[in-house]
Amino acid sequence: MKVPLLHVIATDEVAEAPTFRSMAGELMEAGGGRLALHLRLVQTNGRSFHGLAEGLGAMAAGAGAWCVVNGRVDVALAAGVQAVQLGRGALPVREVRKISRGRLAIGASVHSAEEGADFLVAGSVFSTETHPDRVPAGPALVTACAVAGVPVVGIGGIDASNAGQVITAGAAGVAVVRAVWQAADPVEQALRLIERVSDRAGA
Repeated sequence: MKVPLLHVIATDEVAEAPTFRSMAGELMEAGGGRLALHLRLVQTNGRSFHGLAEGLGAMAAGAGAWCVVNGRVDVALAAGVQAVQLGRGALPVREVRKISRGRLAIGASVHSAEEGADFLVAGSVFSTETHPDRVPAGPALVTACAVAGVPVVGIGGIDASNAGQVITAGAAGVAVVRAVWQAADPVEQALRLIERVSDRAGA
């Protein structure tokens, strides 16, 4: 499976901004098939989550991008998004594959090599404020996970200065939070990251 080069993760805090929907749409329109927007919403109720995911999933389909729901298989299926990402405590990949019946690409968050999902999100690669107590594994983690033959997306402390290292280590893409959302111009920064990753990947 060919996964997007850049995965931009929206947390509850990001999604609560009044400009989030319009900015998310701009990001997906600009990035197209090279960009995936992840909704990592742990404090948002199911009804609100579904409404947001349904709207952004439709935008993603129109732009050729991905909208990925993190953790909530029910929301992902009901909203008709492109993919779901499963955390360590989520349903097993094989069970999600049964109930999704091919309607979703399935990602799994991992900290070591693992098979079964359509793509893996591996981290933390570098130090990150999101997980300050977690010792970063470095790009070698990506290399170790890539042996499973499943596309790997590196996550954790990645920005334009080190994204190339992650791709060189064997990643199919990179995932970011602050590197895009805290930029003065999130769309410009996302395109810069895509270009940096694409150049290193030869895509």
